Amino acid sequence: MITQSMKRFLKQVFIVVLGIFISLVLLVGGIVFLLRPSKPQLTSKTVLRIALHGKVVERANDTWEQLFQANQEEVIDLSVLKEAIKQAQGDKKIKGIYLEAGMLRAGWASLEEIRETLLSFKKAGKFIVAYGENYTQKTYYLASLADDIVLHPAGIFPLQGLSQTVFFYQSLFEKLEITPQVFRVGNYKSAVEPFTRQDMSPASRHQSTVLLKTIYNHFLQQIAKDRTLKKASLEAMIDKLSVVLPQDAHRAKLVTQVGHKDGSEALVKAKLGLDEKAEIHYLSCKAYASLKKRSKTSKNQVAVLIADGAIVDGESEFGTVGAKDLVAHLQAAREDDNIKAIVLRINSPGGSALASDVLWQELMLTKAQKPVVASLSDVAASGGYYLASACDRIVAQPTTITGSIGIFGLFLDVNALLKNKLGITTDVVKLGSSADLLSNPGRPFTTHEKTVIQRIIDCGYATFLERVATGRGMDVKEVERVASGRVWSGRAAQKKNLVDDLGGLEDAISAAAQLAAIQKDYAVSYRPKPQSLYEQLFKRGRSSRSGLETLTVLQKTIPAWKSIQVLISMKGIQARLPYEMEVD
Repeated sequence: MITQSMKRFLKQVFIVVLGIFISLVLLVGGIVFLLRPSKPQLTSKTVLRIALHGKVVERANDTWEQLFQANQEEVIDLSVLKEAIKQAQGDKKIKGIYLEAGMLRAGWASLEEIRETLLSFKKAGKFIVAYGENYTQKTYYLASLADDIVLHPAGIFPLQGLSQTVFFYQSLFEKLEITPQVFRVGNYKSAVEPFTRQDMSPASRHQSTVLLKTIYNHFLQQIAKDRTLKKASLEAMIDKLSVVLPQDAHRAKLVTQVGHKDGSEALVKAKLGLDEKAEIHYLSCKAYASLKKRSKTSKNQVAVLIADGAIVDGESEFGTVGAKDLVAHLQAAREDDNIKAIVLRINSPGGSALASDVLWQELMLTKAQKPVVASLSDVAASGGYYLASACDRIVAQPTTITGSIGIFGLFLDVNALLKNKLGITTDVVKLGSSADLLSNPGRPFTTHEKTVIQRIIDCGYATFLERVATGRGMDVKEVERVASGRVWSGRAAQKKNLVDDLGGLEDAISAAAQLAAIQKDYAVSYRPKPQSLYEQLFKRGRSSRSGLETLTVLQKTIPAWKSIQVLISMKGIQARLPYEMEVD
């Protein structure tokens, strides 16, 4: 029985706990209020400052980690960056752009979209000045179109060509006594090679070489055009490494000036007609975008659905595209009468074959009711292309990595590792000779089991071919000739009828509006919307902060961790791109 004194005690405890909770809420709210950015201002001579530093992503969330941790990698929202440049192009108060080169992590298709937006800005009669203490090949690719390019006297010029480096773990597996059990279809489906070889297979090397040449030729052509050089001369400079120092770059007309930051700012002041002692009014893209948000509304909408990351079964997690979530977004867009057309923005190396097929079916249902256009970003290969093939039209950049039509299965026999290295053995009671087929890591597959699994892989590949043939209006034999896991650039894929048009996201949106016959009146909406700080704090879901911090530390300290992480995530039959194809 609870006494009166006990009741008073419990009441006091409740009041104290409630007070602590309210204080925490007020404290967090106060911190957010104090840290909120002040409202940006425009003057008659404003310059848009773009820091080419950080990781370029399709859509970015503001995170609590960014608020409280100084060492977080900067994230550049591609859609915000492009929208700010396009708005500035028609804004009389924005006179020019100042590019600050840094370490930029971006795919070549994303770079192309930024570059095209900058070119449109420049063609509007406005200036672009670039400055870098150092340039990378990717930041120089953007800076090369500037009116003035300034390089620090102690900097290093980066042009040395493109390459792709792959880590191989066969020897590691041998030392650990791990035996990969591989099942695949297609000579070019080389996603399993890092775990079964010590180097690239001839087929893998061939496709990588062709892909690199396509991107490299485009890279050379664009720079040569902007710097008024011959492509052959530029290529010779790179082959001979004859341009490595700032003075070399200046003599070769690759930069317009060797100097310090104040020298580049003097150029900006001269273009603005400012006195040497005057301050330049800079505005970041993020601040400008918040100031100039479009308020256009229309009953006609083109919905842009973002599919960014590996394709997985179930719900989306950190850096993945969950089939369950994307199906829900497609269904909602399909049932919304205001949405007249859909653009699926794909930046994915693929993933689960099952999830890819689930999404393909949902896309086919959707396009039966309203137009669906695929916009391919840096990578839309294997499972990523599986999704694209279901759309009415496919738009890619010349440097998009796509294709890779093929599937594989990878299972690790760790019996020897457990027994010989760790002293662990297993025993099992089963009814059915293969009852423990995928649940017992202590035994390899039997010959019959291998035959059955390969049959599943073959069936999955046949389904993939049929899906592409149906979606693209091709014969299965036609698809088979460009399949076998072969990776293509966007430009090459267009020639093989795997892509319809070359262009960026805006081109895909225009195509979708045209298919829906709403090109004269429509608004664009993005799905899913970025999470607010409140949603991240109180609805964090399964991705814990500690987990993300651990992943970040591992990625920075163990070069091979990214590949190991991919290996761990390969559950079931995979429609995934060979390697993590990063071209630098």
